[in-house]
Parts: sequence; structure tokens; C-alpha cells
Amino acid sequence: MEGAIFYWFSWLGWIWATFFMSKDSRYRLRVSAGLLILIISSPYKTVIMGIDVHLPAFILMMFFILETFKLKHRLFFSVFLSSFILMLGYVSFLLFELFDPVWVIFDRKWMIAFGGMIIGSVLQASRHRRLMSITAGLILGEVLFSIIMKELSFPYPVASPEFLDVIASLTMLVAVWSAFNYVAELAGNYFNQGRGRQKST
Repeated sequence: MEGAIFYWFSWLGWIWATFFMSKDSRYRLRVSAGLLILIISSPYKTVIMGIDVHLPAFILMMFFILETFKLKHRLFFSVFLSSFILMLGYVSFLLFELFDPVWVIFDRKWMIAFGGMIIGSVLQASRHRRLMSITAGLILGEVLFSIIMKELSFPYPVASPEFLDVIASLTMLVAVWSAFNYVAELAGNYFNQGRGRQKST
């Protein structure tokens, strides 16, 4: 069922943000409200210039625009360039899949998720900016690919439930990767402190 991964991870994320996140965190309300709005709006869509656009596309882009306004000029251009690179990578994947699907060796959702996480990690060190770049890049890629498909007379909806599955999978991979980096950093600090004590003695 398309959208099942999105609903599963979104509800888990909403429960975590609402009941387990620190009440003093500035992200708590934004995360819980954003996820709830995404869940509610996911079944609805509109038509723009003959292209079906699901409402989560507008919400995700609004998140990107609001967050980029807070960045300084250098960081803004860095996120913009990263989003552009991810957009081209995503559209290239979809075009290769369309004309030569044989090379898609396992589930396309996870291929896109792993590829997006790797490219995003290379382009952005900050987890927050990484998620911004990936989200904007994939949404813009959806729009560009939909325009290309319209010219070829093959309708392609923007931000369909299948795409939301990709975004949810990618977000979870980024979260797991960030947690792994955090644990590795703690372990590195622990061993470095141990070595420092041995040298001092």
C-alpha cells in the first residue's frame, strides 16, 4: 500500500514529538504540528497547469522557504546549491528508471532514500540543513519530472503517497545516521579521555 511507510513513521514521529520531546525544546511544537498537518493533508490534491499536485508538496516547500529565510547569505546559497544538485540527481534517477528500469536492483524507494542520504551527507554537515536540502531537492525534482512527463503526455502527480514514503524513509535514514555519528563521537571522546589519563599517570 502506497503511503503506508509515510503514515507509520509520521505517527511515530508525532507521538515522539508530542509526548517524549522536551517541553523546553523550540522544535517540539513545529515538529508535532508539521507532522500532523502533513498527515491530514496527504489525501488531498489540486490541479495546477494540468498537473496533479498533492497538498503536502506545498507544506514541505513552505517549511523549506521559512527555514531558509533564517539562514545567513553564505549558508542560504549553500543550501540552495545542495537542493539544486539533489534535484538533478533525483530527476536523473527517475529518467533512468523510466527508460532502463533493469538497473533498479531493489525497491526504488530505498534506492532513492539511500542515494539522497549519501548525497545530502556529502553536501551538508548540519543535520538540519541536510534535511532542508533533501526535502527541497526532491520536491523540486518532482515538479521538474512532472513537467517533463506532461510534455511526453504521461501524467505524473507531484508528491504522491509513494513520494511521501520516500521522504519518510529518507528522514528516518538521516536520523539513524545522525544518531550513529553522535554515538561514534561520544565513543571517540571517551577513548581520548582514557588515553589522556593514561599519559598523565
